[in-house]
Amino acid sequence: MSEKKISMTRAALYIRVSTEEQAMHGYSLEAQREALTRYAKEHDLLIVDYYVDEGKSARGKMQNRKEFMRMLGDVKADKIDLILFIKLDRWFRSVKDYYKIQEILEAHHVDWRTTEEHYDTTTTNGRLHINIRLSIAQDEADRTSDRIKFVFASKLARKEVITGMFPPGFKVENKHLVHDPKTIDMVRDLFHHYETHGSKYAATQYIFRKYGVEIDRHNFSKMIANPLYKGEYRGIKDYCEPIIEPAVWDKLNAVVNVHKPRTGRIYIFSGLITCGECGYRMAGRHSFSGPGGVEHIYYRCNRYSNFKDCTNCKMINEVTLETWLLENIEDEINSYILQCQTKAAKKPKPKINRSAIKRKLARLKDLYINEMIDIEVYKADYEMYTAQLEEIQEPEEPTADIGALQDFLHSDFKAVYEGLSREKRRILWRSVIKDIKVDAQKRITISFT
Repeated sequence: MSEKKISMTRAALYIRVSTEEQAMHGYSLEAQREALTRYAKEHDLLIVDYYVDEGKSARGKMQNRKEFMRMLGDVKADKIDLILFIKLDRWFRSVKDYYKIQEILEAHHVDWRTTEEHYDTTTTNGRLHINIRLSIAQDEADRTSDRIKFVFASKLARKEVITGMFPPGFKVENKHLVHDPKTIDMVRDLFHHYETHGSKYAATQYIFRKYGVEIDRHNFSKMIANPLYKGEYRGIKDYCEPIIEPAVWDKLNAVVNVHKPRTGRIYIFSGLITCGECGYRMAGRHSFSGPGGVEHIYYRCNRYSNFKDCTNCKMINEVTLETWLLENIEDEINSYILQCQTKAAKKPKPKINRSAIKRKLARLKDLYINEMIDIEVYKADYEMYTAQLEEIQEPEEPTADIGALQDFLHSDFKAVYEGLSREKRRILWRSVIKDIKVDAQKRITISFT
């Protein structure tokens, strides 16, 4: 029995189906597995392993087919004698990719076989037949892809869902994405906690304590970066009703790597401080000095640290930055408020009343309907009035919440600052400051939320 096993051909069973094929044809991975297993047993083949790529297109990059790449690694390790798949289009739909892999298989003396088709790679005619079949399969794949894209584009135009995968806080109702009352409060609490504290770890722990739901930091990072939460999908800004205000979503995604390290060390200005030379985030670091091991926390440009590709090689001590802020924050806020008020006072008021223009447009329409003016006059006047409306309705430049800044000034924060924990100091600065820039001369400039 043992001698028979040694002489048996070692077969790898490769199974693949793409998302498009599932949508169009309902191909079953299980059916492929059963057919290949049955074939292997009938032909006395030793099954080495099953390599299953689900939702992967044969036209995509080979590197994206993880199971295919794992199988290729076993080929190179000489663990396989034969690769089985049901049809040639399960293997490749690209002539170029086919010959790249064929070269590797031949170098390791590995053959391949389809269970539902017959091919002969040993003759010129056989190889020509494979080329023709691959070219046809490639063309079919292109046509199928175009059909699927057209269907998806039509659904997106109607703001309908095109997948069953959606993040917590949403559910599908009448083919549209709507808020899920079972999870929406949890999602809002999660984002709010992260916005307030700047720690992914703390936010996920808070949700676990309050709702009993475990969310790992990796999945939370994906949630933060998902524009669905601000109502956007594939560039469609009003695809669904947002759960998070777009401005808040943009703010959270502008903050990179703001979290409480696993060591428990808190960097007060993580996510707030950037390099004034290159715009990269300045990362928090620490060191110890003296016989007592006094800890020093400082910040340095990440781009300089990692690539030496920035002129800002300076470090700024956290205590130095705190001292500067406590001494200058009131003057900075007052100066900013004055700038905003001066700008608002100087801004010219629109000379044309919006309501008056709309009335003129209505009268213009009546004149045209009653044939008192011709189409050319109507078009000219219509374009003039709509242009005036657009000029009036130009969005104003976003400014910080002056009321919140004034409340902060009146909060007597300096009296309590020394007694605050590092976590609460971080929350305090994040409540008013949008960004702190430090240049190569250690000059500090701040902007407000």
